[in-house]
Amino acid sequence: MTMTDKKYMGMPLTDRLTKAGMLDAFSKVLLEKNEAVALALLISVAFTHEQASDTVKSLLLDPNSYRHFR
Repeated sequence: MTMTDKKYMGMPLTDRLTKAGMLDAFSKVLLEKNEAVALALLISVAFTHEQASDTVKSLLLDPNSYRHFR
């Protein structure tokens, strides 16, 4: 487990992004439907590639699911 993993351990998505100062950036890339950047942002807050990919795909498939990021 890396220091980054420990830093975000047990935190939900919005808390991780807020702590990292990336919530606004993540909101923007979701609205732009920029899957690659959204994926990179989630990986940077200790999501595995698979977790990040599944999360981004789910959010992009259902825009109502990320309304709280706006």
